[in-house]
Amino acid sequence: MQDCVKATNQKLVLLRSRTKITDFHHATGNFVVQAFNNNRMSVVDELSLALGTPCVVIALDDLARYAAIARKATSPPIEPGFNWTAGIAFWANGKPCIITLKPTPHATFFPIDKHTVGVFKRDQLTDRKEILYREAHVGGWSGISADIGKVVGGTWTARALDKIEGILVKARNYDQKQAAQQSNLA
Repeated sequence: MQDCVKATNQKLVLLRSRTKITDFHHATGNFVVQAFNNNRMSVVDELSLALGTPCVVIALDDLARYAAIARKATSPPIEPGFNWTAGIAFWANGKPCIITLKPTPHATFFPIDKHTVGVFKRDQLTDRKEILYREAHVGGWSGISADIGKVVGGTWTARALDKIEGILVKARNYDQKQAAQQSNLA
């Protein structure tokens, strides 16, 4: 992943962008980005071009708010042999979500706003009950993104809440380091 970050930052420099990826969370495609451009769509365009895939850019405060909402949401009733994994889907392009999403065989959904949908992904467990059955994950979080895209339209990307919270920790740490450096310069 470090090679991907380095290559992407080099592409951003070639695009004459001041945007820079400063950190990442595992290999999930969740990045901490420092952007000097206040136009979020410009940053999205730059990152999408540099990475070669549609991207979503979310301000730290907004992401923290979405995570807090997802954390407080009530999961569906327990089903024997299954686990509900909390997550969030984010709108990348196309139609935003202005309808109430019906459950699919893979997940249930709850609205956060028209560009953000809370998710409880239905994960099958192995016979040991505490381990996810990997062969039955039906596309994982990209499958959830595809489900929303089929119903609503547009392109969506979904992530598990624990991954979102992991990138929030990294982003806050980066902010604290930046603030400390600024106070040392003053």
